[in-house]
Amino acid sequence: MIRVKINGTEAELPIQSVPKFTDLLEIVKTHIDPEHMITEVTIDGRDLTDEEWTSTVAMIQGETLDIWTGEPDLYVADKMQDASGVIRSCLLEFQDARKGFQEGDSVNGNARLKNAVDTLKAFFEWYGTLIQLVSEERRGKMDITTEVIDISETCKKICQQQMYQSWWALGESLEKDLEPKLDHLENTCRRAAIDVQVSPGE
Repeated sequence: MIRVKINGTEAELPIQSVPKFTDLLEIVKTHIDPEHMITEVTIDGRDLTDEEWTSTVAMIQGETLDIWTGEPDLYVADKMQDASGVIRSCLLEFQDARKGFQEGDSVNGNARLKNAVDTLKAFFEWYGTLIQLVSEERRGKMDITTEVIDISETCKKICQQQMYQSWWALGESLEKDLEPKLDHLENTCRRAAIDVQVSPGE
């Protein structure tokens, strides 16, 4: 049986007959500050695998399950520091794809473009989940709906060019349309990260 620690303190929880790991987390939620949320979960100091998240408690290999909690606004403010960096990485992926098309290498261009699109989609999903955790006031400071709609429309146009194998036009759309919008979004996320910082005692 694994030991459960919450914020470094061993917790006596009724988990002997808990079947699934997700059920165990639900029990933990009833034993933490109602103003807090779970921010990190590790087993013997390592992150859990995808399989462990959906497995039974009995199948989790390890001795100590560490669960850390915190206030949602503080958690989001910390995670927001990563947002602009993710967009920068995404922008570089699109630039690599564009160079492939411009150099006449549509195979590599398409492969890189798919990776870039997948990264951008994952970012939008992550960001959308993140802003649901904060107050309405902070949510307004983090809102990127206009940018998301604009970028999504550009991506639709790029997908059409890809379908028709208009490689030169696709490269032009990436360079002159999408990349500047991603650059703008990076700056927007950087400013938002500053705006949502939580002051001591707030």
